[in-house]
Amino acid sequence: MKILLVFASLVAAACSEQLFVGDQVLRIMASNEEQIALLRALGEQTELQVDFWRHPASPGHPSDLRVPFPSLQAVKTLLESNGISYSIMIQDLQKLLDEEKKAMAKSRRTERSTSTFDFASYHTIDEIYDWMDTLVADHPGLVSKLQIGQSYENRSLYVLKLSTGGSNRSAIWLDTGIHSREWITQATGAWTANKIAEEYGQDPSVTAILDNMDIFLEIIANPDGFAYTHSSNRMWRKTRSINAGSHCIGVDPNRNWDAGFGGSGSSSNPCSETYRGPYPHSEREVKAIADFILGHGNVKLVISIHSYSQMLLYPYGYKTAPAPDHQELNEVAKKAVSDLAAVYGTKYTYGSIVDTIYLADGTTIDWTYDHGVKYSFTLELRDMGCYGFILPSTQIIPTATETWAALLDIMVYVLEHPLFWLTMKVLVLLAALVAVATSTERFTGHQVLRIVPTTQEELQKVYELQDVEELQLDFWLAPRAPGHPVDIRVPLPSLQPLKEHLENNDISYSVMIKDVQALVEHEQTEMLHRPRQLVLSTDSFNFAAYHTLDEIYAFIDLLVAENPNLVSKIEIGRSTEDRPLYVLRFSRGGTNRPAIWIDTGIHSREWVTQASGVWFAKKIVQDHENDEDLASVLNEFDIFLEIVTNPDGFVFTHTQNRMWRKTRSRNSGSLCVGVDPNRNWNAGFGGAGASRSPCSETYHGPYANSEPEVRAIVDFVTNHGNIKAFISIHSYSQLLLYPYGYTNTPVPDHEELHEIAERAVTALSSLYGTSYEYGSIYTTIYQASGATVDWTYDQGIKYSFTFELRDTGRYGFLLPASQIIPTAQETWLALKVIMQYTLDHPY
Repeated sequence: MKILLVFASLVAAACSEQLFVGDQVLRIMASNEEQIALLRALGEQTELQVDFWRHPASPGHPSDLRVPFPSLQAVKTLLESNGISYSIMIQDLQKLLDEEKKAMAKSRRTERSTSTFDFASYHTIDEIYDWMDTLVADHPGLVSKLQIGQSYENRSLYVLKLSTGGSNRSAIWLDTGIHSREWITQATGAWTANKIAEEYGQDPSVTAILDNMDIFLEIIANPDGFAYTHSSNRMWRKTRSINAGSHCIGVDPNRNWDAGFGGSGSSSNPCSETYRGPYPHSEREVKAIADFILGHGNVKLVISIHSYSQMLLYPYGYKTAPAPDHQELNEVAKKAVSDLAAVYGTKYTYGSIVDTIYLADGTTIDWTYDHGVKYSFTLELRDMGCYGFILPSTQIIPTATETWAALLDIMVYVLEHPLFWLTMKVLVLLAALVAVATSTERFTGHQVLRIVPTTQEELQKVYELQDVEELQLDFWLAPRAPGHPVDIRVPLPSLQPLKEHLENNDISYSVMIKDVQALVEHEQTEMLHRPRQLVLSTDSFNFAAYHTLDEIYAFIDLLVAENPNLVSKIEIGRSTEDRPLYVLRFSRGGTNRPAIWIDTGIHSREWVTQASGVWFAKKIVQDHENDEDLASVLNEFDIFLEIVTNPDGFVFTHTQNRMWRKTRSRNSGSLCVGVDPNRNWNAGFGGAGASRSPCSETYHGPYANSEPEVRAIVDFVTNHGNIKAFISIHSYSQLLLYPYGYTNTPVPDHEELHEIAERAVTALSSLYGTSYEYGSIYTTIYQASGATVDWTYDQGIKYSFTFELRDTGRYGFLLPASQIIPTAQETWLALKVIMQYTLDHPY
């Protein structure tokens, strides 16, 4: 036997290329652990020169073994004598290799005649490196070539960088060909690089990935081994480094990583195909990747591509303990193999390395995972063993095409799932910088989810989400009580983690708004396309459209000019950014008359409120003589109407961020801007129902009345001293609320306020059937400290109310302009009830 093997080796050496005439690949099926142990021992018998293409894993799982012709009889006899079943997968390996060579020669002739690169053919290292240069030349603004090191035999280790620019961006690493004989992987790598370059700007997913992340792709991770497969031994797997004290060459580069290095899932024998090497990262090819990833510091995804077996694997391989992110990685793998199978029906298994195949220490993705690259995967491409490592070139493009579906799925997932918590903060900052750079923040892919907690425990979990600033969740409807909806605007990067969190806790949700940006753009289009004409009269003002601050202030001036005996404009203060705070006074004369106060737009993004305020102003002017109820109110009362209570925030919603709610004051010691002006009043200030965090949408501010917009109203109301009704108008939810919000103790006038609210919502719903709820803030929605109407009530203004206008969540703060007039009309009926009641019940 030994003489025959030596003779075969000498013949191969003389011919410079090893032949595999008569070599067979056996599929072996061990039925128990004893047989598994025997197979593993068989692999260590170097004199047989057997080569496990699929290593013994566990009983019932196939092992594929290439057996040299001289060893065939001995191996078959060993198997049969131990009752181990086997079948012949490949009858004569050399025949497949000869066919592979013919196909390459034919393709090469075609390429020479057409000056093209044939992705449906296998190529040498020189051909692939030349093609890489062509790809870079064809896509100079997107693709570049980096040299990250030199191999043992001094070949360049080239990596393609696909990037749209920027420094140290989050990155994706893909490598192929770390096991040199797995030619389908290098071929797939070339196809994939070309696919990414061609699809940028065409495919939305590829474009989104490259607009936010860089992709690094090392097509030939083991160039010495790859060159050797073409020149000398098609079945070569390892590197080509010299092992001291042994005539056997090379190290398995997927057992050389510093992750469980030297354990039982690799070999200490330099002649073994799984020889781990003398120490971790002894191989230049491995060290170059490790140094690159560590040096980069922001790689978020690593996918190392092998063949064969049709598997998608994740850590760990060197230990049986599940990775901390096991559940998430399993879900990602499940989705990816499903998408892969959808292309041609190719079935993949998936799971951790140790559970799916076998114990394997020192692997690429175990090291990357242990170094913080959470999304670390290994793909084992086609097939299941019919051809093994000699997959016909006719399967290159189908393999690459279906693999692309899985790769794209994983890359998109990583884009949408940045790592918590530091990474989320980085993305938050990035988003802020992008918003500043582009002047207008976009909400592409943002969704509004409606969550309905059914238990106190579920409600608590939703409450806790308000404190996770890194997710940048925007609560449109805050948590109230079990059975009541919570609406949250969720940025695209936070969508999947939030949905998974809810699903894992069995909290039901639905999508109210599928893409916030689509509604914003529709709103912008309507505003841009409305007729542009010089408004010379309030009669020609378009009340069915949304308007800017300048347009509203111009309307105010026209209204005053047209009605000098009824309407006047008062400046009650200046905003943080020094804008005037204007209030309209509707009065038939007299001094210090009792008054009614109405304000709209204290939360700047609630555009239907400012639009309704404009309509109310015109309505008062139109009806002050022919509407007996309104006339009787104006005979005794003045009406003060502040249409744009938060002008800085309102301008910001038009120029930079449509979803801005707060003021625009600077917060000392924080990058976050603004205060919630409806948590800044000196009524239970700083208590539960407001936030101490300057980044929160409900931040109460550093002290009560810190905001000039709030202080101006406080001073005006205090100095006036005779305001009898105070109505602050918000949206959305369709509610009419009265004090208190900061305490669950009912106000002394609870019953009377409740009766007024009932009458008002009855009048409101009589017009279009719009249904409103009513009650105290605390009992109807939630605890809220520092609210406007709690302060006004505590100052002696008994009839203090807050409206939350349309709708109940279908559009939320993006209510179509077509609903402005219906909303204002029905709200006016409720306002009249409150004003008339105030007139009829002096105090």
